[in-house]
Amino acid sequence: MLCAAENLVKNGDFEEGPYIIPGTKWGVLIPSRVVDDHSPLPGWMVESLKAVKYIDGGSFAVPRGRRAVELLAGRESAVAQVIRTVPGRRYALSFTVGDASNACRGSLMVEAYAGRESTRVAYESAGSGGVKRAVLPFRAASARTRLVFFSSFYSTRSDDLSSLCGPVLDDVAVVSVRAKRG
Repeated sequence: MLCAAENLVKNGDFEEGPYIIPGTKWGVLIPSRVVDDHSPLPGWMVESLKAVKYIDGGSFAVPRGRRAVELLAGRESAVAQVIRTVPGRRYALSFTVGDASNACRGSLMVEAYAGRESTRVAYESAGSGGVKRAVLPFRAASARTRLVFFSSFYSTRSDDLSSLCGPVLDDVAVVSVRAKRG
């Protein structure tokens, strides 16, 4: 397959977002759309009951660039974006899953949806950083395709069992793909 280079996802690297005070060791909680109609994370909506954590590379392990999102509260902590697609065209959704190096140990899993297609990406965390890349091929069913990401499990930090943690999501991209001519 050959890929076009244009990423259809706005702010897929999560570099644009709320201000993080330098030296902050806890990140920034981004409230759900139920609480705030305007997301401080351009292009993304927090479509869940619970907040997500916006983190930076100064205090956390970030897969790529300076910023990422940590999905804290299982299925109750989701981010979503609607992108423009061409019905019937093939696309590839790619993203990176990891841990924030914040003592979040154990089995983590991100569920990703692109329209009607979905995938689950398991990541076994040692709590000290690390990444896994994933790709979900899909065919667009309409002119708009909804992308959704959430954590399958609830997790707490091994050094503080009352603090929620979860997988880190970063480097989200959707590109159009076409079959290679033989």
